[in-house]
Amino acid sequence: MTAKRKQELLLAMSIFLALCSIGFSFDGKTFFWFWQKHPTIPILLLLFAFFAVRYWLKLEIEKQRQQIQAEYLKKKAHQDQNDFKKLLSPREIEVLELINEGLSNKDIAGKLYVSLSTVKTHINNIYKILEVKTGEKQSKR
Repeated sequence: MTAKRKQELLLAMSIFLALCSIGFSFDGKTFFWFWQKHPTIPILLLLFAFFAVRYWLKLEIEKQRQQIQAEYLKKKAHQDQNDFKKLLSPREIEVLELINEGLSNKDIAGKLYVSLSTVKTHINNIYKILEVKTGEKQSKR
C-alpha cells in the first residue's frame, strides 16, 4: 500500500469514527444521542479518530520533509556544478567545454588558436582546481 493511499484511508477512517461518535438512535418515540446511553463509546471513537489524524499528520510531515530534502539536494548539486565554473578562467571553461564535446587536445589547440602545450597547461590547471586525481593524465590525446 502506498503512503498516499494509507493517508487517504486514515483520513477517511478518522472522519467515519468522528461521525459515528455523534450518532443517534430512535426507539419509536424519541431520538437518543449515542452518548446519552453509552458515553464511553463516543469517547473511544473520538480517541481513535484523534490517533488516526495524528498518524496521518506524521505521514504528511514525513512526506513533505522528503520533498524538501530532495529539492535541497537537487539545488545543491546544481549549485555545486555552477560553483566550479567560478573557479575556472573563461579560457579554461572553453577548454573544458571542448573536451566535453570530445575534441582531442590537438583539435582544441587548433580551434582556440593556441599551442598544444597551452592546452595541456589549461587541462592541468583544470585538474588542480577541480581536484581530479587520475592514474594517468590524458595529455597525449
